[in-house]
Amino acid sequence: MRACWKTLAASLCAALTITAAAAADAAEIAFSSQRDFTEISLTIKDTYNANPDSVALEITLSQDAQQRMAAASGAALEQDLTVLIDGKAVSTSHVQSVVDTPQLRVAMSRQAAMDLLPALLGMNAAANPQGGPAAPVVLAAPAAADTHAPLLAAAPYVVQAHEVTPPSVAESPAEAAPMLAPTAQEAVLAAGAPPDLATPPAPDPAPADAVPALPPPPPPPLAIPSWALGAWLPTSATASPYADINQGDPVAIYANAVDAINCNRARLSILDSSNARVRLQLAPDSQCVISGVPVDRLQLSPALEPGKIAISLYSRQDDMNGPPSKESIYRRR
Repeated sequence: MRACWKTLAASLCAALTITAAAAADAAEIAFSSQRDFTEISLTIKDTYNANPDSVALEITLSQDAQQRMAAASGAALEQDLTVLIDGKAVSTSHVQSVVDTPQLRVAMSRQAAMDLLPALLGMNAAANPQGGPAAPVVLAAPAAADTHAPLLAAAPYVVQAHEVTPPSVAESPAEAAPMLAPTAQEAVLAAGAPPDLATPPAPDPAPADAVPALPPPPPPPLAIPSWALGAWLPTSATASPYADINQGDPVAIYANAVDAINCNRARLSILDSSNARVRLQLAPDSQCVISGVPVDRLQLSPALEPGKIAISLYSRQDDMNGPPSKESIYRRR
């Protein structure tokens, strides 16, 4: 069901996914990926996506782009609006409310994503507009070695012989060249005594250009996996043959924030992240209330049924390893 939740605030409704559609007379809004996007994330595969040919582009708009998007969506209410990125029309959707949040999720075909990817990576598409193969790189052959004899040969060294006169016996000890005193080890060896093997040898001096060992690189930062990101609608614990019954507030999980009716995009930090569990800590000044619980921490776990997760809400006095204040099963909107 594509309709916006009745209990969800307008700020969360504005973050609905923009799906691709064909409309010849739709209004347009153009974005530049280099100037208007502060964050770009491309989800290539989603197990719970009903359309396997569709990929999702999650973007965060700059302040100027967010204002333009709010103005364009407000002017195109109950009309079709086409989104252009770097001059390419990627999707068209029917506007039902003003989009005034920085986060957007744009669904597009894989071919459209392939055409758009070079611009998202900041590559210069003008250097090869036709998309043809790049010109091969030709390496110059090395010049042949010069085997000719040098024009000027080095001058030979001149060796001069000097007559060495042995010292006279009549020379005084002061006039004779002084002799160096033998070391203690040489004196012991000269006396015929065995060397002391217990004495450790002197260490070799370290080379002057020795490079100290570099510390290991830091571990990569924690991130929320794709199965936990997105907008979630609470459901009843008892299955209904007709439809799920909402019990609680809808919740939207972003890469760095949590949004709900009484949460107002609370900033978060990641305590633990894996394919089996995600633990989040909200900012101390967030004042986030979800389903009547003043939330301090959240835990997200995939449910047994595809497309659903379990969200556990912990208040400030709850133990993270104990039972939560409230826990519900949520499904994707």
